[in-house]
Amino acid sequence: MFGAHLLQTYGGLARLPEVTIRGLAPWQQRRATELLREHLDGGILLARVAKECGMSVSHFARSFKASFGVSAHRWLILQRIEQAKTLMATTGFPLSDIALQAGFSDQAAFNRGFRQFIGDSPARWRREMVGRPQ
Repeated sequence: MFGAHLLQTYGGLARLPEVTIRGLAPWQQRRATELLREHLDGGILLARVAKECGMSVSHFARSFKASFGVSAHRWLILQRIEQAKTLMATTGFPLSDIALQAGFSDQAAFNRGFRQFIGDSPARWRREMVGRPQ
């Protein structure tokens, strides 16, 4: 590394350009979100989404985060929570049913994820935000 530094600084050797992550192209963003929304239950591998976008898994993961500001997994969890919030606000379904419909494996996973991202339990959120008794 020291030798490369000397050559670049004093020997006229050109520096390598810095790598920039530009994110996904608009068509790749649409395709990725379409696939992930169709499989809120997690029934799709990141490798398949990356392949549909014509990228390697690692490049897709970096580009997704550059485009959306969060990892694909975190984005998926947030979409599940938004789906659950909509169901809680518009239906009287029990939370266990909502958890499954929103793509969570069970109500415990739903409760953990909801509390982690929203800061409150689903039951309390529903009572306070929607005004429906639990």
